[in-house]
Amino acid sequence: MLRSSLFTVSAIALMAGAAAQNSPQTLKAEKVPGAIKHAGIYHVSTGTWTRTGGAVANFGPDTIYSNTAESGYFSSAGGAGGFAPGSINFDEGQVPSSTNPNNAGNRDEYNVNCILIGYCDLGAAGTGGWELGFYTNYQPCTLNAAPDALVATGALPANGCWTVSFDLSGGNEFCLGADGGNGFDNDQALDSFGWSYRYNGTDGSGAAGFLLASDPQSTDPNYATGGLPSDGTNTYYGPVSLCGAGVASGLTTDDFWWLEDPAGASSGCYFFGGYSNNNGCGGPSNPYASWYFELQADTGSCNQGPTDPCVSYCNSNPNSTGGLSTLTCAGSAVVANNDFTLNAAIPTNSFGFFITSQTAGFIMNPAGSAGNICVSGNIGRYQQNAASSGAAGLISLGTANGINLAAIRTAQGGPYAAAAGIRTHWQLWHRDSSPQGPTSNFTNGVYVDWQ
Repeated sequence: MLRSSLFTVSAIALMAGAAAQNSPQTLKAEKVPGAIKHAGIYHVSTGTWTRTGGAVANFGPDTIYSNTAESGYFSSAGGAGGFAPGSINFDEGQVPSSTNPNNAGNRDEYNVNCILIGYCDLGAAGTGGWELGFYTNYQPCTLNAAPDALVATGALPANGCWTVSFDLSGGNEFCLGADGGNGFDNDQALDSFGWSYRYNGTDGSGAAGFLLASDPQSTDPNYATGGLPSDGTNTYYGPVSLCGAGVASGLTTDDFWWLEDPAGASSGCYFFGGYSNNNGCGGPSNPYASWYFELQADTGSCNQGPTDPCVSYCNSNPNSTGGLSTLTCAGSAVVANNDFTLNAAIPTNSFGFFITSQTAGFIMNPAGSAGNICVSGNIGRYQQNAASSGAAGLISLGTANGINLAAIRTAQGGPYAAAAGIRTHWQLWHRDSSPQGPTSNFTNGVYVDWQ
């Protein structure tokens, strides 16, 4: 598990999505205001950048999903200054399994080691950031509450439009199941994977959102006349795109996306009024509702690291470093094992303590906090175990040093014992700072279902 304010990857359990809406609502896309520049490659294991062109030859070697046909548009939905600020945007695609007769994948899970994203952020330079979620199984245009992997990025280039590659090799890879994780079903709702983004920048004075890719079935001029299908082009299982290198079309992505508004008022399925392209490889006259995005994987088996017994269900906000305060768990959800630990990665030398409840909740910026509280009801506090994160930026608490599974704390009515069928929610409160002065913040919220 990487302990960095810039980048966090966490393998967590999947939750089912809500039902899709059949009639997408229409939003307006934004024109890309200038040249799209490649910021370089960020190497997560070393915390260094390679400032180069678009080359990512050291990764992969397999491109498993590529949706990189630029349209000349971006969406500001969810970004600061755009429609429904702070919302999470969900898109879909497909990576084939060994049982897929249409696109012959050669394995049933992929060890993702590189992510390429494209976005516009018109805020101040160096203030950009995104939180990315990945879902092995995803029904298009629905809400998935908890991703299988979560990637948070801060301090990214802004003041323009960019592509950025993230090298996850060296222990930060995550596993993505093929064909929805259950093999080929010939059903897009079962065969799709999903991914999401949420704006995580620190400025907010300008529009921000992901670049829109072109139609996955009309990028290649020969598609309509019997040529190679453009679905899945420029991947290890698909044909070469007739539009050239770096101009690829994502397999089975749709002309709509799901927007989840934390305020609840604008959640739903959206598109940009219907795709129209009379210009072939030159780009569309009305953009497709699909995000610029590429995944690469190695040829080996998945390397997920230790299993996290918790599920992340509630997102954190950026802290004073520009990154996210993150909470993960280690050990086992089996009560009899008496092996459970909470690990909170927060800004260095920050004071904090854990809170817990059997009830989930959500209050944005309580009492002026920079974060969100994700528990409610009978909230227990581990104030006696309060600690500083020190130079490592880490606070840990577990069955070895303060958590008694036979007596989990509450505010009233006395403690309760962890047991099969009981769910416990956890979060960490910590001190933080802002341009306005001292404040507080919270990690994401997690829960564990005891066994």
